[in-house]
Amino acid sequence: VREEAGELCQSLEQQEGRERSASEMADLLYHAMVLLNVQGVSLEEVMRVLRQRFATSGLEEKASRKPK
Repeated sequence: VREEAGELCQSLEQQEGRERSASEMADLLYHAMVLLNVQGVSLEEVMRVLRQRFATSGLEEKASRKPK
């Protein structure tokens, strides 16, 4: 996942184009989904969190986090 994230960042920084960026993002998502599956985290759980985030402003979401 780290390697794929690095490749995505490099693609974006070097402005390699939409197709390349989409391909690198697909690689990152694929590998992240594999790791989540190994941990027993479903895609639906991730989508639930994303829906909540899109429904909430960034400041509200950050304020609602539990302290570390």
